Amino acid sequence: MCPAASSLSGVVARRRFVLEGQVQGVGFRPFVYRIARRCRLQGFVRNDIDGVTIEVQGTAVQLGRFARALEKEHPPLVSFHQITAAPISPRNDETGFFIQQSHDRAEQWSTGQVDVTVDIAVCRECLDELFDEHDRRFGYGLINCTNCGPRFSIIRRVPYDRPNTTMARFPMCEDCRRQYADPTDRRFHAQPIACHRCGPKVELVEPTGRRIDGDSITNAAQYLAQGRVLAIKGLGGFHLAARADATAAVAHLRELKHRDYKPFAVMCRSRQSAGKLVALGDQAAELMQSPRCPIVLAPRLAGAGVVKQVAPQTHRLGVMLPYTPIHHLLFAALDSGCDALVMTSGNLTDEPLVIDNHEAVARLGGLCDAMLWHDRPIERCVDDSVVIDMGESAPLPVRRARGYAPSLLPLPRSGDGFLSEGLCVGGELKNTIALVQSQGAVLSQHLGDLKHPLAFDYFKKAVGDLCDLFRNKPQWIAADLHPMYLSTSYARRLARHWRVPLAFVQHHHAHAASVMAEHNQTEPVLAIVCDGVGFGADHTIWGGELLLADLIDFKRLARLQPLRLPGGDAAAKDTRRCALALLYQAFGDQVDQHPASRRLVPDSAERQLITAMIRRNVNCAASSAAGRVFDGVAALLGLCQHNDYEAQAGMALEAAAYEHGPGFEASEPMFQVKDVGGLLQIDLCPLIRRLSGHTLPSKATVQRLAAVFHDQLALAWATVAEQLAIETGVRTVALSGGVFCNQRLTEQLTTLLQRRGLRVLRHHVVPPNDGGLSLGQAAIAAARFSRKTDHQLRIANRHLRGALCV
Repeated sequence: MCPAASSLSGVVARRRFVLEGQVQGVGFRPFVYRIARRCRLQGFVRNDIDGVTIEVQGTAVQLGRFARALEKEHPPLVSFHQITAAPISPRNDETGFFIQQSHDRAEQWSTGQVDVTVDIAVCRECLDELFDEHDRRFGYGLINCTNCGPRFSIIRRVPYDRPNTTMARFPMCEDCRRQYADPTDRRFHAQPIACHRCGPKVELVEPTGRRIDGDSITNAAQYLAQGRVLAIKGLGGFHLAARADATAAVAHLRELKHRDYKPFAVMCRSRQSAGKLVALGDQAAELMQSPRCPIVLAPRLAGAGVVKQVAPQTHRLGVMLPYTPIHHLLFAALDSGCDALVMTSGNLTDEPLVIDNHEAVARLGGLCDAMLWHDRPIERCVDDSVVIDMGESAPLPVRRARGYAPSLLPLPRSGDGFLSEGLCVGGELKNTIALVQSQGAVLSQHLGDLKHPLAFDYFKKAVGDLCDLFRNKPQWIAADLHPMYLSTSYARRLARHWRVPLAFVQHHHAHAASVMAEHNQTEPVLAIVCDGVGFGADHTIWGGELLLADLIDFKRLARLQPLRLPGGDAAAKDTRRCALALLYQAFGDQVDQHPASRRLVPDSAERQLITAMIRRNVNCAASSAAGRVFDGVAALLGLCQHNDYEAQAGMALEAAAYEHGPGFEASEPMFQVKDVGGLLQIDLCPLIRRLSGHTLPSKATVQRLAAVFHDQLALAWATVAEQLAIETGVRTVALSGGVFCNQRLTEQLTTLLQRRGLRVLRHHVVPPNDGGLSLGQAAIAAARFSRKTDHQLRIANRHLRGALCV
């Protein structure tokens, strides 16, 4: 990166640097200004259509020092995707180094690609000022600087300058303007700069929106201390908050949100207070304290000082640290005995976050006792990110939003193939979308369950929003193969409207490609993909598959033996139906009289109706989904007979296995591997007979059997993968799908595969669940469309459906 301006240190030369990546809104221009002045260089720096442009002039020694500092000393949130440096002719009309104004003509920003910076937690320097009684921003709940605060949630268009954000309505006071213009100040060109005098205000209001007199923070803390529920406006939307150590407060919040069992997240006063609630691994603890500040799911400690109702039926607790000034002020005002607050999304189940104050009155007014809000508008909702603490391994993302999105991820490419612009609309649950640019794929924030009308409206808005923000004009669209997904239906309409080709990507192929993209894998892999549901190329329900896959196509080589799920989608809620389907596989027509069936469905008429449906295969859906096997086993062991939220039964089963303790519980195989028409099939009937053989299993027995199930399933997949690796010569195995959010299964399977000499690819960047589908769609569609003209794309699209292999 160091420029070789001249072999003679006294000769003056000039260099132009163009830096693409996350370089706007992260204090990069002030940083460049300071190091250029330190190196005594002439020139300028400015935001540009491709990122940041720098021109510097000086001797070879000065230019070398500058380049090294640029590379090694840049702010922590800066990331470079591409750097170009070229010599240009020296100038004689400069007397120093300056920050130029960004080009502001719309046509100059209609092309080029630059990252939009993510929202980040308040920094240490701002916190010091927040609690300094002599600082003019003492107690200001919206304090920020170039190193922290809102970015993606407030930007309306690029370039990232104050007039292009929701802060445009707040003119700077003289003191703020002076800091904004001072290159030596930490708030130099900090676009959201504000203070008590000129900035947005924090208020405590009644659910109707009427202001409550007195100090807003003090009064809000008193409400929380009394066990009341508060709606709190943060960076990307509202939270609902209550004391985590008060049974009545948590129960009241559950009643208000109509959320009986799904775990709540907890915000802790400090890293030390979080350490009293959960067992944090070093990597997870470091990430939790980083500017990204996600929710970390970690094992709950015995005697943790939060009520069990915060996270029932699971061994984990989701903890995070305060990341806005308002959060820090609240904890400072709370009694030292209150170190943890429930901090859950400000919405009803499956709705998108509330971001607008007027909307908060309408949608949250009946869910809280007061609202602590501010009048800085939020342009788009950005939920909290969530990761799982994986101990010694890197944390596993399960929801990618605040602190991570939007961000550009590289896509694998072969040779010199270019990436044409495209849109990938993801799946239907845990939806994210992705834009393909010349540099890679830009992933959106978590958009949620599209079955909810408000979420679907938000999804449609997000498509246009992201395309506008990144100046992307898609030449093609990629969507899930499932014909009934709302995202796929919308993709069809968009493709007709934009007159661009539409590529259909099979659900589990996209899962496989998502983990391949993370690891820049272009060669074929054996992909074990386990989830709850995905539309198969044979029009049946898949979800427990082993694919031989690359970024163009795939072939299914193995699967779990399909179940007959009575009632189809109803079985995803009523886990007893999954259990009866498993028992039918294991015991045949006598299933109705089996003691386990009687325990599951004591009512004889209901039991006979469901088992008759299975026997006669009436109104049953054939499914190889691993998620439904987890549901059925959880019901068999008496852990969960109804999924009130997605993966509830699977989480309960994992929690029981965790309580049993570590160690491998699979001594001899309790499964069979059969060749069915050239497709290997894992038959779990021996395991199901073992699990259902206990009349009234004790708690310890249930925990041991849960561990046995996890370890037998891992052993089955490892056995099949080893056999297929020998047959195909492919020695790399990729793990993806929502079931691989299960830590025990993932770690046991990884260990077994590695012992067999196989390389294992796991997720570290995007979730293994459907939140990562859009990246997989991007990797596949980009590879298919690479180096094709628009005419060729249209022709190729006609053959995409036929290219899918069963």
